[in-house]
Order: sequence, then C-alpha cells, then structure tokens
Amino acid sequence: MKRFASLAFGLCSALVFTGCAGNLSNPEDFIDGGTVPKSAEAILAASCGTTGCHDDAPQPQAGLDLLSPNVESRVVDINATGLGCTSDILVVAGDPDGSYLLDKVLDTIGICGLPMPVLGSLSASEVDILRQWIIDLGASNGGAPDGG
Repeated sequence: MKRFASLAFGLCSALVFTGCAGNLSNPEDFIDGGTVPKSAEAILAASCGTTGCHDDAPQPQAGLDLLSPNVESRVVDINATGLGCTSDILVVAGDPDGSYLLDKVLDTIGICGLPMPVLGSLSASEVDILRQWIIDLGASNGGAPDGG
C-alpha cells in the first residue's frame, strides 16, 4: 500500500510539474518574462535612465531625468533642448506622433543628437507601450492634445 501511495504521489507530482506551462506571444512586454507588464516608465528607466545618460544624477544628459518616479511631469509639454530642436515638445499628451521623445526612440530623420537609447534599440512592443502611454496621458489630461 505504501508503494502504491508513493507511486500515485509521484505521478501526480509529475503531472503538476509538467502540466501546460503555456507561453506568451510577447514575453518582452513583461518585466519578469510573463506576469508583470512593463510600463513606459520602466522602459525609459531601463533603456535611457542609465548612468551617464538620463539618470537621476545632478547633471543628466540634456537636463532630463528619466529614472526617477513621475517621468510625465518632466516630459509632458516640455521643450527639447537640442540645438535646432527647442521648438519640439518631448511629449504631447495624447499625440504620440507629435511627441519628440518618440522621434528620438524611433531615430526619425531630423532629430537632434543621438537616438535613444544610445546603445541598442527598443523592441516594437516596447515602442507600442510608449505610444500607448502617450495616448493615455492625453486621456488623463482631459482628452485631446489641444485641450478640445
């Protein structure tokens, strides 16, 4: 009887541990590979808020800290600082195509300075997360980017 119980327990354990683990179609959308969705803030912190770039040091690149909490307070309706790009707005809430930050990430022709991040690039799904974040910022700021 003891042998049967051990065998039954072993089989049940094997079924539990080899059960359908499933998979994700976009595991890069998650911080831990599957359960905690990435946020725009986490993407910016990990890819651009690194030491010597847009970190929380006293003198971050272009004076822009993308590492500390409340990133939106430092990018929404803020002008870019690059020579020839000061009329560009970093993030136009609700308007990803009008947001210079996204131009920098996408390495759009005509950006000032280097693309972001300087080393590597964001995945298409990470760009989509940033795009949706900008759209959502428009919703939380009362709707359309022009306030109408």
